This record gives sequence, C-alpha cells and structure tokens, in this order.
Amino acid sequence: MKVHTKKAELQTNKQFEPIDISDTVKETLAESGVKNGMALIFSNHTTAAIRINHNEPLLLQDFMKMLHRLVPVNVGYAHDVFEIRENVSVNERSNGHAHIKAFLLGSSETIPVHAGKLMLGEKQSIFFVEMDGSRKRDYIIQIMGD
Repeated sequence: MKVHTKKAELQTNKQFEPIDISDTVKETLAESGVKNGMALIFSNHTTAAIRINHNEPLLLQDFMKMLHRLVPVNVGYAHDVFEIRENVSVNERSNGHAHIKAFLLGSSETIPVHAGKLMLGEKQSIFFVEMDGSRKRDYIIQIMGD
C-alpha cells in the first residue's frame, strides 16, 4: 500500500471563508499514483474545518448565515475572557465562536478513490472553511491505497 502525504498552504482573507480546495486534492491524488484507496483531508487548526458541499455562491452565503445564527460572534464566550483563562498566548484572538463552529463542522473528510479519481458526486467540492481569518493556514492531504 502506498501512502502519499502533502502539507498544502493557503492564505485566507476573511473571518469566515469557505475555500474550494478540490483542485489541490485532485493534483495531490495524481502525484501519488494511487488508483484505488482513499483520500484524507485534515485541518490541524481548531478554528477551521474541512467539509464537502456544493460550490454555489448563494448556498455558501446561506451556510455562513446559518452558522452565524447558531454560533454568533458576540455572545460572551468564556474562552474569550483572558483575565480568567490560563496559558493565554500573547497574540491570542477573541475567537470562542470560531472554535465552536469548527467543533460542529469537523476537522476532516475521507473520500474513496477508484480508478485514480475521487468518488465525489457531480456537485460536490471539498472546502477548507476558515472561521478565524485572515491568516496563513495549512492542511494535510493524505492519499492511501494501491
């Protein structure tokens, strides 16, 4: 079994930003030489997620509105009260909302690979979902199989 791992980088520009990373994952799959197996896409950040959905601008806007209603920015999260928290970093942001959104969405997706292709549906795209931007980010793509 082959295992091909790549750390991909990107720059986010907004506090909330779904970025289509499908092409990068497909390029990594092609580099791997794997024909049958699986692709794992993983965010190693606690304020970002990896999700699969339809890349349609109005739907992405609806998604942002829904997340904002579920987890508003200004609710007074205990995580953001630096005076009572321990081990606060010098440049830490007030981002309790982003941690909760990422917790709800999840940090990874696994996609079957068959005949050298991701077995995504016709309308499916893979997104890196930023919830605490703008900043430099990275994510892991791991392709496994034969």
